[in-house]
Amino acid sequence: MKPIEKTTSRSELKNLYQEIGGEERLRLILQDFYRRMATDILVGYFFMGKNPDEVAEKQMEFLLKAMGQSDSYPGKSPARAHQQLAPILAGHFDRRLRLLEETLRDHGIQDSSIRVWLRFENSFRESIVSSSL
Repeated sequence: MKPIEKTTSRSELKNLYQEIGGEERLRLILQDFYRRMATDILVGYFFMGKNPDEVAEKQMEFLLKAMGQSDSYPGKSPARAHQQLAPILAGHFDRRLRLLEETLRDHGIQDSSIRVWLRFENSFRESIVSSSL
């Protein structure tokens, strides 16, 4: 996977939301994505004992705030939300990005919008990936 830039503007995220087609379509994409994650051989164990649809719903709340569609986000920051998990290594993070890209392509999202979403997700790499291993 080629390197992804780190910054994403609020207007790019708002445009991404519009291109996706709104909240219900975003929910469907995220449910599909987290179901794929939960059954993936490399990252599925992170989801043992968790309902992927509930995880998708939390992620949706986070994205709606980031995309300018909600005034608040009641959840934890990405770094805090991942603290209780087993260490997330760079390969795990890369696999997540790959599954997200595949999911977005399967849902007919345009390449330019996929790049925006991946860039946004990648901006959290340093705060989520374990550097202690």
